[in-house]
Amino acid sequence: MKEMNLLNQIKKHEGFKSSVYECTEGYDTIGYGFAIKDLKLDEDIAELILIKKLDKLQKRIASAYGWFYNAPEEVKDVVTNMCYQMGVSGFSQFKKTIYLLETEQYEDASVEMLNSLWAKQTPNRAKELSEQVRALGLD
Repeated sequence: MKEMNLLNQIKKHEGFKSSVYECTEGYDTIGYGFAIKDLKLDEDIAELILIKKLDKLQKRIASAYGWFYNAPEEVKDVVTNMCYQMGVSGFSQFKKTIYLLETEQYEDASVEMLNSLWAKQTPNRAKELSEQVRALGLD
């Protein structure tokens, strides 16, 4: 019980901020007074954050693209991966790819994905994701 009291006291005194702010000492801080310069992120905590971010991201994608939730799991994974890297607005520039994914023209979509600055900047990622989409067209 004592530990919980301490936890609640610190939470009360520090307050919670979900975004980075500057503390009274001038350090970038987040959460319950965590100075970012001192923050070390364990991989399991980073994975929990990633899971939450992906869940929120998929909701944003679904609201932008009505076909998203009914798409095959592989397509949802590829689209989510692309949106994670470049944002939903960045992904929205892939108009031909989006149309081809929506209309289930997977082989053409895989080729179109590689016809981009994104593919030149991150060729390994682009090729891997393109191959995942292409495999759907081979079924």
